[in-house]
Amino acid sequence: MKAKTKKVAIISRESNTRTLDIAMLEAELLRRGMNVTVLSKLLTKEKSIKALGYLGYVIRQEAAILAADVVVLDTYCIPASMIPHRKGTKVIQMWHALGAIKKFGWQTVGKEGGSSGKVARLMRMHHGYDYVVCASDVTADHFSEAFRTDRSKIIKYGLPRIDYIKSVAAGERHEDMLAKITAKYPQLKNGKKTVVYAPTFRRGKTVDVQSLVYALGADRYNIVVKLHPLYRGNFAAAGDGANVIYDDDFTSFDWLAAADMIISDYSSLVIEATLADKPLFIYAYDLDEYEENTGLNIDFDSEPISPYVFRDAGKLAKAIAAAADGDYDMDALSAFRDRYIDIDTGNCTAALADYIERL
Repeated sequence: MKAKTKKVAIISRESNTRTLDIAMLEAELLRRGMNVTVLSKLLTKEKSIKALGYLGYVIRQEAAILAADVVVLDTYCIPASMIPHRKGTKVIQMWHALGAIKKFGWQTVGKEGGSSGKVARLMRMHHGYDYVVCASDVTADHFSEAFRTDRSKIIKYGLPRIDYIKSVAAGERHEDMLAKITAKYPQLKNGKKTVVYAPTFRRGKTVDVQSLVYALGADRYNIVVKLHPLYRGNFAAAGDGANVIYDDDFTSFDWLAAADMIISDYSSLVIEATLADKPLFIYAYDLDEYEENTGLNIDFDSEPISPYVFRDAGKLAKAIAAAADGDYDMDALSAFRDRYIDIDTGNCTAALADYIERL
């Protein structure tokens, strides 16, 4: 008798197209002969109030879940948490970030940046996961709290993006990606250091790019600003010119091929960028406000990279100048990375696919 084809449903509301993690995992599962259904449609909290048109898509999600042996999610999924599924079906939460710098899920219920307790309970927020993927013991504690999931259900695997980041930063994809970026932006070949700034999304607020651009000086560096897509519609660019790039064509991960230094804040990129082994800085100009409205899982002052955490753009600019001259503690960066990525990063896509296949 022919063996039954294993069915996997991968569901996301992060994007209208396949995210990097989903595309890489899907390709690996297909290579192994599995039947894979991918459903990806953007649904933000801002749009959810007007989401009656999303109902038909939820029905498609439920149908995929009922047909699957394993379901992989990268966000909250309405039918996965609210509707019972087949007894043998396993649900894996593969969250869309490698770590949890900022609080989320049940950690932010009742806060300005989170859901109300009533809504969270009504929607059975993050209920029903059999397994939750994370890359470190430290992050496992954060995820356990955010998902209200027993610590025993958390499995330590890396996301497929780890393979991609390492490949782009210094592996087999590096030269090709660097060539694509410099073909799009030939001004990067001017001999100046390239600084990539990728801030996280701040709900209802515009990120302060101006202070940083002016403090760094567009005449001294190539400054690349990677804004969250929700910012780009009404953002007033600062310092536009030959050496300030507001890019929408490449991902933050792609830019690790061209970056000499990286600046972020409360984004998981802070953890992910450590894989590139390049000087990393935290620009936390609104730290107190962010802590009050959303909350952080990380106390930057107690982390190995605390000397590279700044609230003031001028002080950050001085540290960037020092790093450009070779003065940066790479051991501190490595220690920070090892706290939040304590798994084998040899082939994360295959390792996760192995686990799914065993299920």
